[in-house]
Amino acid sequence: MRTCKSSLLPGSLLGILLIAATVSGCETDPVENSGPELSGTFIPEANKKFRYKVETEGDVATATQWITERMDSSGIAVFNVHTDFQSDGFLITMDNRMFSLAGKTYTELKVPDAWQMSVNLLNQMPDTKVTKAELFGFPAFITMDNPIRDGSVLEKVGSPEQGQRLSYVSHGEAASIEQVITLEPGTATVETIEVPAGSFVCNRFSYVNRQKITTTTKDNQYTGDGEEKITVWMAHGVGMVKQQSASELVSFMPLPTGEIRKVTTSTTSTTTLEQITQ
Repeated sequence: MRTCKSSLLPGSLLGILLIAATVSGCETDPVENSGPELSGTFIPEANKKFRYKVETEGDVATATQWITERMDSSGIAVFNVHTDFQSDGFLITMDNRMFSLAGKTYTELKVPDAWQMSVNLLNQMPDTKVTKAELFGFPAFITMDNPIRDGSVLEKVGSPEQGQRLSYVSHGEAASIEQVITLEPGTATVETIEVPAGSFVCNRFSYVNRQKITTTTKDNQYTGDGEEKITVWMAHGVGMVKQQSASELVSFMPLPTGEIRKVTTSTTSTTTLEQITQ
């Protein structure tokens, strides 16, 4: 059974995964059998669905995650992990490739939704047009040591920076925006955690995503920065059991008038595994 849907992005995309992902896709039933490759890794177990409660600044959303496909690449089993994120009537579908290699679980970093949104918003402003949009630093992966033990490492593999460069013309004047994300690695401590879905022995990783946004106009250059501090509990055969994040970001955004406004945002979020079903 396959039901394709398109989706819109709500006002704020709550943090369900370790990474950002695409905003459209197809719902697919879980794969029937993915073999032994998932044992002892943080890839979610096949034939099961994992339902999460996502709480952000008083708002509550749900997310359901499962494996929809197994692909073999150069002798490595690569799994597609699909997530349906639902909030205030909006459905966002996310797909991420995961695999295990040399004692680590790899999760592919995707382009953040907000980056494509910034292109769309600029093009919707009066007398404004994006003339160039390019990504850099992809592909890249977040990796986690598979052993559940103190000192296991979470880090990024690939270019140290992922980002987007935009050039645009607003009211006849050329301008640009560059957005860059870096990751500060973290190490694990072992914890047994109780959530509504049960009790799990986890690696508790803490790490930091840092962001820098530079907006350049004819007369000035504006630089904002921010960081997201993330703590995530990961269990074998499940993946994420719980995640807590707190972010602060200072950015400079173009207005429809062509002027630049300083924007400061602070957000906290908690994601908790509520239920595991067949």
